[in-house]
Amino acid sequence: MKFFLIAIGFGLFALGHLGAAERPNVVVFLADDAGWGDYSHSGNTLVATPNIDAIAQSGVSLERFFVCPVCSPTRAEFLTGRYHPRGSVRGVSTGQERLDLDERTIADAFQAAGYATGAFGKWHNGSQYPYHPVGRGFDEYFGHTAGHWGEYFDPPLEDSRGRLVRTRGYIADVCTECALAFIDRNKGRPFFFAL
Repeated sequence: MKFFLIAIGFGLFALGHLGAAERPNVVVFLADDAGWGDYSHSGNTLVATPNIDAIAQSGVSLERFFVCPVCSPTRAEFLTGRYHPRGSVRGVSTGQERLDLDERTIADAFQAAGYATGAFGKWHNGSQYPYHPVGRGFDEYFGHTAGHWGEYFDPPLEDSRGRLVRTRGYIADVCTECALAFIDRNKGRPFFFAL
């Protein structure tokens, strides 16, 4: 199975021109509140991040980029490839985190190109449909749509239908297991998901 791991930033316009055999699976790891200098690959000597380092060494490591200091605007930029004010995302609460409905997302582009799409973990760009991930191009979703989540062990998480499900285990492990199940269900077609 061929994978293409990315952080942020790529050309979606080329997706429609790839043949079925050339369509790589795309997996995005979007770390929340982590800076470039937080990883040993980037020179941090106080922590060891060997798995992240291995991804950086076999992929692409971006060293000059701009990002917002808070999560919702950053996530909106990742979803659209556009500067966050264009999508009206100005903050992290009181509706300021909701991405305008006329903005096309990366998931919309992958979905239109015939990919299975999924999102697992934190969303924080609107909770109710049509702002919910399944209203923004994701076929499947499991995680939390709010910003700050206080339960990290056995957390109640939201499924694709908006129902809260009490899970068992550490939140990162639960979301990873959902992503792995998504891969198993979609291994016969190209897929894109963000974790």
